[in-house]
Amino acid sequence: MPEADPAQAPVNRTIKTVRVYRQVADSLETRIASGEFEPGHRLTTERDLAREYGVSRTCVREALLALEIAGLVTIRVGSGVFVLPPPAPDELTALPPAMPDQNSPSDILQARLALEPEISRLAATTATTEDLDVIDAFVQKMREEHRMATETEHGDREFHFAIARATQNPVLLELLQRIWEEMTGPMWQALQRHIRTPLMRLKWIEDHEAIVAALRSGSPETAQSAMRSHIRNVMETLDEARFR
Repeated sequence: MPEADPAQAPVNRTIKTVRVYRQVADSLETRIASGEFEPGHRLTTERDLAREYGVSRTCVREALLALEIAGLVTIRVGSGVFVLPPPAPDELTALPPAMPDQNSPSDILQARLALEPEISRLAATTATTEDLDVIDAFVQKMREEHRMATETEHGDREFHFAIARATQNPVLLELLQRIWEEMTGPMWQALQRHIRTPLMRLKWIEDHEAIVAALRSGSPETAQSAMRSHIRNVMETLDEARFR
């Protein structure tokens, strides 16, 4: 048996996994480029696209967000998704980059659902009175942001980080911060712009108050359940959102 040539570089046969929403987005981009969907054309409804591609409506919605970020369509909630005209030659340098391969909102929420209820469970046994007061203060910050109708949601983010800090486990805090960094990305932010409502923000405040009460009870199971319910409420709200 001949010996392998050590000077010969190994062949990289790694196959990169492409997220399903990106496959749908790439297909729609190709169809737009081919002229199947002309400028001003309203795309097929989410339901029909989901049926056509054999995927969930959530997946289709994420694909449409990717197309919007790439400057190929505009989303008008309640009216539909419309193809944008191609840019003029002098606008080419201002085009956004190619569709980014980023974690989708559903990816982020699944990660949060796996981690944050366990963080809350631990925090119920480790949080001090001072920790709980800090956590509660961020709920009040959320109320202030809601009252002022601000675009920022610093109270929400810091609320969740404060619970992680209360576990006294820096690794859990770092993991949570890494997940929440994904929520600063263009896809998550675009989705929030399209579906955020005052009523929704008020619902999240109520969820957060329930989490504080659960933490103050000192019951790990109650705190875990309250956080799990909150994240599932967010997932259900996003799943129910419709561009058209």
